[in-house]
Amino acid sequence: MNLRVPTLLALLLAGSLVTGLSAGATGAPAGAAAKEGYTLGPGDTIDILVVGDQDLSRAVTIKPEGTIDLPLVGEVTAAGKTTSQLAADLTKRYSRYLVAPSITVAVREFRVDRIYVLGQVNRPGEFQIRPGVGALELLASAGGPTDRADLAKATIIRGKTETIDLDLHDAIAKSKSPDVKLEPGDVLFVPAADKRIVILGQVNRPGAYDFLEGQRVSNLLAGAGGVTPQAAPQRAFIVRGGEQIPVDVQKVLTGDTEANMPLEAGDMMVVPESQDRIAVLGAVNRPGTYPYDQVKPMKLIDAIGLAGGQQAELGDLSQVGIVRLVGGKTKTISADLGRALSGKDMSQNLPLQPGDVVYVPEKGMTLNKAAQFFNVLSFVKYVFGIF
Repeated sequence: MNLRVPTLLALLLAGSLVTGLSAGATGAPAGAAAKEGYTLGPGDTIDILVVGDQDLSRAVTIKPEGTIDLPLVGEVTAAGKTTSQLAADLTKRYSRYLVAPSITVAVREFRVDRIYVLGQVNRPGEFQIRPGVGALELLASAGGPTDRADLAKATIIRGKTETIDLDLHDAIAKSKSPDVKLEPGDVLFVPAADKRIVILGQVNRPGAYDFLEGQRVSNLLAGAGGVTPQAAPQRAFIVRGGEQIPVDVQKVLTGDTEANMPLEAGDMMVVPESQDRIAVLGAVNRPGTYPYDQVKPMKLIDAIGLAGGQQAELGDLSQVGIVRLVGGKTKTISADLGRALSGKDMSQNLPLQPGDVVYVPEKGMTLNKAAQFFNVLSFVKYVFGIF
């Protein structure tokens, strides 16, 4: 049933747009920079200054689990502390290695807690959240619903497993937001009242598509142009009503008929972004970390290509190393990639796994000599915590 925005929602729009959320804002919550007792959290970027030791001083971003990785002291919990509390904690930890260390911590860039509105609203997108905001205020900030919106079937998507049904049509009639506390990262999805299906995330053409009887996951993926290299196809899911249904897109793409489930009108499929990465370091042109392609398994040649190839006259491809973390311990695998590139021995083009560190030594530097310059386990943690 097509719904129109009633007078009540128009009033909510006027009030919320004046005092409510600010779409597309890029700064921290109002006044955060001025608060002396600001509590650190995931997404904050902080400067750590170890006075007199430039190598230990650095800028780091607090990871989603609330920790940072630092040389010597390893993983440290930063979320939930003030900058002075974290500085005191680091001073204590570094005292085991340094004489009377002096350490300061300052916030370089404040996190922005965001919430998203998608589906049948006039201005879908991300919004900066403020304390106490309700679903109706959020809807108003997104320009209100379109004429095709099915407000009675709105949904909050929270994390990977939780969905909350919202009857916004009833909420508008009662002039009261549903009793649901919104949290950073929530997605408010307003479905269409007609027969459409939606696909979002890491696909080449995300959006809404007309639903045809008999459609399956493979049909929707084809219409959306397939998944991107950054996709995590094995973690995809379909939101149907108040339920999240896992769907292994990787199996669908390989022709698995059981995984290729039928779709229903109003379904929303989400293909999340992969957090899996590899690192390519040493004598390459663009050392750094790169997304691991879940769709097409990566090999050594792929990794070296991502890093712009070896440095001419410097990199030694005859003894490329793969540093891999297995069961909390590191394992180093050597390969003669030069033989693979010349076509003499393709078995040297070894497959990679998420979290691998590929190291191309300089000519004259063996892998054993390179290992003398760093602790391998700390090195792996450093690479994926700092880059």
